[in-house]
Amino acid sequence: MADFACVTGAFAPAKKVAKSELNKTISYTDGMRDPTSHMPYKARAVPVAIYLHLPFCRRLCPYCDFFKKVPRRGDLARICELILSELSATLARESSWADSLITSIYFGGGTPSLHSAEQLASLLSAITQNGEHGKYEVTLEANPGTLTLEGLKQLRDVGVNRLSLGAQSFSERKLHLLYRDHTADETLTTVKNARAAGFTNLSMDLIFGLPGETKDEWLADIEQLLACEPEHVSLYNLEYHEQTPFGRWHAQGVLEPLSQDFEAELYLLTHEKLEQAGYEHYEVSNFAKPGFRSVHNQVYWEGKPYLGFGPSAHSFDGVTRRFANVADLHEYERRVIANESCVDREWQNSEREQWEEWISVRLRRKEGILWDDCHLAWGGKHARALWAAATLLPEHLREIDAANFRLTTEGWFVENEILLKLYEAV
Repeated sequence: MADFACVTGAFAPAKKVAKSELNKTISYTDGMRDPTSHMPYKARAVPVAIYLHLPFCRRLCPYCDFFKKVPRRGDLARICELILSELSATLARESSWADSLITSIYFGGGTPSLHSAEQLASLLSAITQNGEHGKYEVTLEANPGTLTLEGLKQLRDVGVNRLSLGAQSFSERKLHLLYRDHTADETLTTVKNARAAGFTNLSMDLIFGLPGETKDEWLADIEQLLACEPEHVSLYNLEYHEQTPFGRWHAQGVLEPLSQDFEAELYLLTHEKLEQAGYEHYEVSNFAKPGFRSVHNQVYWEGKPYLGFGPSAHSFDGVTRRFANVADLHEYERRVIANESCVDREWQNSEREQWEEWISVRLRRKEGILWDDCHLAWGGKHARALWAAATLLPEHLREIDAANFRLTTEGWFVENEILLKLYEAV
């Protein structure tokens, strides 16, 4: 078992690497950045991922900081009509996106499984008319208890081929604390029905680090999860976002978080249990059976382009340009009706911000940073600076060789602290 104090404690000085070893391992010379890095993504023939934000939930979970609302009568149909209009208008304005190849489609929220298969089919049809027809990952986020067996069959029929199920826990105590509107039995029933409906790509979410959580309680969650045999697992450490009820209750002392050492123990225990069960821990918070990594989420982690529709949805052109839709239902509707852009904010990261983001998203992945990629994209000076900074990290938090630099599982748990150290040094 790992020494958890080493995971969450202060950064101890690492063994210095001899300059001769550094020169031997990294023999880069200063070079130009990737000659295609300034080009629009389309010129580099990079496919685009599509995200659709369906913001309605039956109940607003107090820990969630995503944009969401409880629907009124007619809201579910109305938001689909508005997104269809936005999609059409956006592709007319952003002509460079119109003929893009599609890599994945993701229905997020909110609770997209509140929508009928017919509503989702209309959105899928509008998207695929503007992209290459073919087989790609189509994910629907779903809450247990919102889908019947017949509803799941209809989703498969209209093209949804991946289900992301927000189980969060199998403990009734924890579900009550999280203010979830489903039971553990409903989760098990939804999994059974999803298999019966033909879903062969099922992802399940779990949250750990809740106030009062014990090791036995978390182990029971993992055992129940493994019994469901999902192809993919997303693991989230409970966060107390400032603008949420949980954030306010934490600030008021109503909710007491677990110690960071104990959270680290639960995280490493999960890594151990899931890898023993045949899952690959391929990203900080994600595990997959062979061949079932999330295609859509890897777009984010690899810095590739994505286009978002719906209130609060974000987009990125794969180079520097980012934009976000307005996070207000009434304003979103007004702009769509007026045929105005729904974009509320647009910005471009500075070269320094691009460099820091390039480091951070790659260290989230199992593969880490490939030195050849770093040299090609950023030149020898940046690559050498990053190498020097990485070698100063405690050895139990990182792995470095001539090919790449990656974080260990212990390093992943304190990734934010590691990134701050790296940013200071590079």
